[in-house]
Amino acid sequence: MRCYKRGMHHTTQHTRKITASAHEKTTHGTLEVLEFSEQGRVKRAWIMALKCLGATALCVLIPVAHFFLVPLGILVVTPIMTIYTFRMKTKILSASIICPACNKPLAVLTSQEQYPIYENCSSCHRQITLTQAA
Repeated sequence: MRCYKRGMHHTTQHTRKITASAHEKTTHGTLEVLEFSEQGRVKRAWIMALKCLGATALCVLIPVAHFFLVPLGILVVTPIMTIYTFRMKTKILSASIICPACNKPLAVLTSQEQYPIYENCSSCHRQITLTQAA
């Protein structure tokens, strides 16, 4: 477990043991997960809000489209992305796991750690269910 401190932004890196299953076959592996403190989540949410508002400000330069892009960005996109970012308590950094169906490395594309995680194998295209190992 590693701890990082960037100003008030506290994060902790954990390794989680997981089980992958598909059609009654299972394999075991690990996930590298970054866990955010509440202060870190607030800071990330503010950064996301500023990014959304910056993109909205650039929409002012687009003729005609700015009449609906600016209100959409301010009233819809910015609050949704800010709340989504604040609610994200953990982020998956990397995975080390083998597909139980084809025995090839499985790429985990999901960014949030909410079990069960459903991924499709890029080699055999089967749906793999990831659960936290007991």
